[in-house]
Amino acid sequence: MIHTFYRESDSFLHSLDPRAKIVGFTSALVIILLFNDPIVTLTLFVSILLLGKILGKISLREQLRLLKPLIPLVVFTIILWPIIYKPRLEGLVFGISFAFRLLDLGLVTFLLLMTTKQRELIQGFVRLGLPYEFGLTISIGLRYIPTLYILTKNIMDAQKSRGWEIEKGNIIVRVKKMSAVMIPLLVASLKTAHELSIALESRAFGSGKRRTFLHDIKMGKRDYFAVTFSLLLLGLALYLRYALGFGHIRLYG
Repeated sequence: MIHTFYRESDSFLHSLDPRAKIVGFTSALVIILLFNDPIVTLTLFVSILLLGKILGKISLREQLRLLKPLIPLVVFTIILWPIIYKPRLEGLVFGISFAFRLLDLGLVTFLLLMTTKQRELIQGFVRLGLPYEFGLTISIGLRYIPTLYILTKNIMDAQKSRGWEIEKGNIIVRVKKMSAVMIPLLVASLKTAHELSIALESRAFGSGKRRTFLHDIKMGKRDYFAVTFSLLLLGLALYLRYALGFGHIRLYG
């Protein structure tokens, strides 16, 4: 079963055309990847949280809760950088920076999924001129994020009920213990993918060249405003990064 992060609401983000949100999402991804200064990445993280709270009506607690599966990867990133980069203090700074960049990417993705229905997301890609298969592939790929999130949580709860303790031992012991989660997760993922392929075949997916939609989408004034604002922010970020050198720390040299 494929789960969804979508939350029904009457917020500004929910009311936007999916094409406007796709443009905004893409712009946000580029902006996040432009900067590696920890102060900037932290500022972006706080800004995205407030954006979801004010324009998406998604509580800060719920947004932070969705980031919990990324915590082990964040911790690993912060620990690894001082080991591979010298001097160690600068490595720690870069580790924190890239950890926040990872959280920024995850948070932006979650905001898109929580404010956009799957069919609208697919329709948005199609109306932007992309093939329906591409839109469906991207949409399913994004939908697998909450699916794997739920599967991982259920597997970990089941293993804990059997006496599995991930908190004890050093990092090597903990990595070995994670096999109790990774193997069932892999099996469940393959099963979900198989069930999805059967569902697509039963609906004759790909039998027709032209895809139609029951409900059409239409851009309004607020959508054009959102697209313009997103592109202006992207242009400003590019100017700050490449013209002024703001928010970027050279890794070597």
